[in-house]
Amino acid sequence: MNVVDVIRQATDLGSPFAIFAVLWAASAAVLAVVFVAVGLAYEFANRRRPDTKVQPAVHATRRREELASAPASIAIVAGCFAFGLFAQGMGWTMAPMAATWWSVPLWVGVGIVLYDAWFYWAHRLGHVGVFRKFHGRHHLSPAPTPWAHHSETIGDAILLQAFFAILPFVLPVPPIALILHKLYDQASGVVGHAGHEYFASPLARAPWPLASTIFHDQHHSAGEVNFAHTFTFWDRWAGTLHPDYDRTVDAFVAADAARRAA
Repeated sequence: MNVVDVIRQATDLGSPFAIFAVLWAASAAVLAVVFVAVGLAYEFANRRRPDTKVQPAVHATRRREELASAPASIAIVAGCFAFGLFAQGMGWTMAPMAATWWSVPLWVGVGIVLYDAWFYWAHRLGHVGVFRKFHGRHHLSPAPTPWAHHSETIGDAILLQAFFAILPFVLPVPPIALILHKLYDQASGVVGHAGHEYFASPLARAPWPLASTIFHDQHHSAGEVNFAHTFTFWDRWAGTLHPDYDRTVDAFVAADAARRAA
């Protein structure tokens, strides 16, 4: 699937700039829909389940400020992603592998693993020197809500999302795999900022590598810990994992088991 050809056939547009503009706008619209849909679902669930709050003693007070940052952030995130697809469709990147029943999930998985490494180190950079100015807005929410996912500056968004613009130039990722990865990234980013943990399990603590909502919530509350996105192994290897992370996951697992048994 060549996204540029699809847009050209559907709109009769000939100008590459116009095609990119359509792709950028469509990407922003889809990301906004996912952001709002997942965010509202969590707001509804969170009101019904206060017992799942990661920081029960801390109240989230910055919803309006978080939402105010979202339009600019979504525009930048969509622009980085759209450029990767557009460049691939124009033939400027590596030729993508054919999309098959095995290549698509393989490349989605590869993308998630590679992006976790990018996110970890770019995120750590956002806590150093001048880059703190880019990332500082995101940490104005010590108790995040789902809307904090897009509470960031333009510089922060570019630093964390340039991955999606660069990846097609270095690997033959099928376009549909890049799209599915971006949808996962958008939804999981909202979940990570939800402030409530619904899916705590042994898979989210040692020796398993998956992260959780607790993981990123602790980053907001403590600061210099838990920098990765989907997995915990970068933080474990680099010594930046919150010292109480595994114990907190165990406590939520035990509380959930007790609730189910009651």
